[in-house]
Amino acid sequence: MSDGWGRRFRGLRRRTLFAGALLAILVLLGGGLALYAARALSRFERVEARRSIVLYAAPPVLRQGINVGALDLAGILARQGYRETRNAGAPGQFSRSESAWEINVPGAARVRLAVSGGRVTQLQQGDGAVQSVALPPELLASAGADMGENIRPVRLPDVPDVLRNAVLVTEDARFYEHGGLDPRGIVRALWTNVRKGRVAEGGSTITQQLVKSRLLNPERTLVRKINEALLSTALEWRYTKDQILEAYLNEIYLGQSGGAAVRGVGAASRAYFGKEVHQLTLPEAALLAGMIRGPNNYSPVGNPERARERRDIVLTRMRDLGKISEADYRRARKEPVRARTTPANGLVAPYFIDYVRAELERNADIDLADLHGVRVYTTLDPVLQRLAEAAVVKGIDRLETARPRLRRTSPEERLQAALIVLDTSTGQVRALVGGRDYRLSQFNRAVLARRQPGSAFKPFVFLAALTPRPDGPRFTAASLIEDAPITVMVDGKPWSPKNYDERYQGQVTVRRALEGSLNTATVRLAQAVGLDTVVGTARSLGVEGDLKPVPALALGVFETTPLDLARAYLPLANGGIAPSGGVVDTVTDDSGRAIWSASREPRPVIGAPEAFLVTSLLEGVINSGTGASARALGVPGAVAGKTGTTNDGRDAWFVGYSSNLLALVWVGFDDGAPAGLSGAEGALPIWSEFMRQALDIYPGGAFPEPPGITYAKIDATNGRKATPYCPVVITEVFLTGTEPPPCEEHGGVSEQIGRWWDKVWDWFKK
Repeated sequence: MSDGWGRRFRGLRRRTLFAGALLAILVLLGGGLALYAARALSRFERVEARRSIVLYAAPPVLRQGINVGALDLAGILARQGYRETRNAGAPGQFSRSESAWEINVPGAARVRLAVSGGRVTQLQQGDGAVQSVALPPELLASAGADMGENIRPVRLPDVPDVLRNAVLVTEDARFYEHGGLDPRGIVRALWTNVRKGRVAEGGSTITQQLVKSRLLNPERTLVRKINEALLSTALEWRYTKDQILEAYLNEIYLGQSGGAAVRGVGAASRAYFGKEVHQLTLPEAALLAGMIRGPNNYSPVGNPERARERRDIVLTRMRDLGKISEADYRRARKEPVRARTTPANGLVAPYFIDYVRAELERNADIDLADLHGVRVYTTLDPVLQRLAEAAVVKGIDRLETARPRLRRTSPEERLQAALIVLDTSTGQVRALVGGRDYRLSQFNRAVLARRQPGSAFKPFVFLAALTPRPDGPRFTAASLIEDAPITVMVDGKPWSPKNYDERYQGQVTVRRALEGSLNTATVRLAQAVGLDTVVGTARSLGVEGDLKPVPALALGVFETTPLDLARAYLPLANGGIAPSGGVVDTVTDDSGRAIWSASREPRPVIGAPEAFLVTSLLEGVINSGTGASARALGVPGAVAGKTGTTNDGRDAWFVGYSSNLLALVWVGFDDGAPAGLSGAEGALPIWSEFMRQALDIYPGGAFPEPPGITYAKIDATNGRKATPYCPVVITEVFLTGTEPPPCEEHGGVSEQIGRWWDKVWDWFKK
């Protein structure tokens, strides 16, 4: 009996040990699966948070003088979802005539614009007159998009019912009924595929498709399908159905447009139909839903007939499931496919957006990794951006057409350009073009390329010379310097700079030396002022690069980036103040609370009179110097600027500004191959094309004259204050107190006797 009890005890113990081991294995397996799912969900959440970070343009600001036609105000309002009507009676509507516009802004007082000749003459919001009105900003993209992806995140409430229903009936009709896996759907798909002898229907749910896109690789293996099932169940446990559907609608791949991968219904509605997602019609919604199964096969651009057939299948299923009426079904089927025949570049300001993403990652004050629904309000002006992009494309094409030797067949070797637009008062980047074609090259030349500025550096040499110093030589705009061949010793070796055309003008004024970009005169001026002084002046304005106090520095023989050079010009355009603006203005969380704001602390770096004086010289560059072709190309108003050319025309520059906008253009080859282009030939036409249109929209006034400026009539032959007998008289600008003494070379006999007597009298007094 004891043996029986012993056997039973040993058996019980073995079963207990086995059960314990099995339980331990199950616990470990369950724990491992739970840990795996938790990590996958954490990765999903990070992707979702990153994708939910959306970038907005700067709010369009309406003020007196703006050209509403050139601004494309109607297009701005349409992209914001406004609808044009006769009386703008409801929020989200606007009306217009030749003399007035009326905009019914949701949640705000109605805006009225008085217009004359296409320009705003008066603004009224509600019952009172206002100086300016800011409209809601335009959505640009998702900050979480990968390189070459076009994503415009949408919120589920903004998705129209026709699109939501079209997607559900096409991809997962029982989405709100299952828990991530749909056995009925799998069986139905298997039966359909067996019956038709091909893969005609898929059994994956929307949740499974989202998991496959976000978390798994595309391999078709049993292990991947098990992972897909596990993670789909975990996703359904972690998120609500609406959250999953919203993520799916923002994630699905919907083909290519303009060289960019279109991801999500928000980007697709803009790429294929040129409208916001909430503006989609029933046939358009059905077409997009039909594309999910085969985005390129059913593309309305590449395969319009297939797209129509697929759309009609979706419409039929919507009717059969009671999502649309028979009448709606018949009307929708009659609609032709009206997608863009040539898709526009789906990426809005791609180089700018890449730079914003990089700035967000570099800025330690903004930790966006664990935040959802973040809104990043950038400084971009979409209207100026479109003008800048068009000017670059047009300008490069003109150069290659006029000079076939510049045309290269290899995309890596093609002539390139960069264009940067800054607000002169804030320093904020209003437009940025980093190359001629983002689809072929994502290298951002505006921000990353390090090139020699050449003669575009010269204004800083002249600023150093014109700034009074107690221990330095005194120069004014009327001072004379020698423009003749010069040789200086550098590290024991002779260096002889030459003028661009190898012509020399002898004695010239400081103004004429800068207007004509005379190299030898500039080197002499830098030598007289002191190269260390030139370096200090350039550094104070923010010029970056390896600035060595060598004679070649005066001619811009060092490397800097286009953006740094553009910012260094800002104090000249802004009364000596260096603004602190960048590309991001404000960042808010999902509740609209600001979690980061850009610094708005400008700093004075040079005197306002000195900035005005150099600006006056640079106005002369436009009016009668190396930049004079800008006037022939139609640039109006008060503008100042400087050409820049390096050896063999490797780099062609133009930096110019009005009182409100500063624009820089660079043209050259990435590998530094000689292009043989001067700044006036290569960069100035692109700058002029842009500024002519930009100033038509946002006209700039005269440069404000600060205290401390004096005008005097000067004898142009000797730089002295003119007398009635001087042969060539000009009016020149001076810092008050630096005007030259009177001319003694010209005058009548009586005046000469008088000057002789004054000298004698002065001798007696001593």
